[in-house]
Amino acid sequence: MKIYHYTTIETLALILKNKTIRFNRLDQVDDVEETMYGSGPDDLIYEKYTFTSCWTKEEQENLALWKMYAGYDGIRIGMNEKMFISYNNEPFNTVESYFQNSMGFYGDDYFAPQINNQIKLYDVMYVDNPKDERIDYATIKNNKRIINTEKVGLIKRKEWEVQKESRFKIHVIPLNPQYLENLNSKSLNTMNRMELTKANFILTPALVKSLDEHYPIKTTSMFISLRQDALENIEVLMGPQTSEADHIITESLLKDYPNAKIEDSYFRGKIRK
Repeated sequence: MKIYHYTTIETLALILKNKTIRFNRLDQVDDVEETMYGSGPDDLIYEKYTFTSCWTKEEQENLALWKMYAGYDGIRIGMNEKMFISYNNEPFNTVESYFQNSMGFYGDDYFAPQINNQIKLYDVMYVDNPKDERIDYATIKNNKRIINTEKVGLIKRKEWEVQKESRFKIHVIPLNPQYLENLNSKSLNTMNRMELTKANFILTPALVKSLDEHYPIKTTSMFISLRQDALENIEVLMGPQTSEADHIITESLLKDYPNAKIEDSYFRGKIRK
């Protein structure tokens, strides 16, 4: 199934050059209310540890999305829903994840578990009171924090429903580097299973302490690799007020993708400048 993202020609150039899609941390997106409310006994804002890539399943053009995210001189890209390179959680093969290592991925100030980051497109839920919907994200049982991430990053006030949004999302656990002693993300990501098991004597307390302290991670975006076949079948819809030069630039960007489609917006010539 094709899904759609309203953006700029400049962003298309970066996607094609790097063969990645950027996931933004939720406290960097336009809806400030997404990171206003805490959850659980310690009132933790879990959205600050959630990264998303935002799309819509609606093939019909959305003038609000043109205006909000691309501008009438921007573009809309269409890609297959299964666009990301995926990795199975061996040996179980029950989850396709963004991360190759079954022990998870370590960033400069976070840990991303493989098993909790399934590649899946989720529909955003539009509700009357977003604050109330966040109450049950986390509970404490036997002095341990139990986190249910299923709805995290998917709740918006109903006034945003015009977006008809669906999202990919990645959940991370904060990791304050000062608690890692002589370890760092580079060394952690090159360790084998035995070495990581030994390092857990340091890692586990560091993750728990970082979460307890609501450690504010500095990483604001993550870049996830795209499948080659997804890029080869990309569709580009030119915005209602794109110029001839914009068309030439877009065609040049896609010259190495003979299966790519470029079409004009239905609203071309129908919106007064």
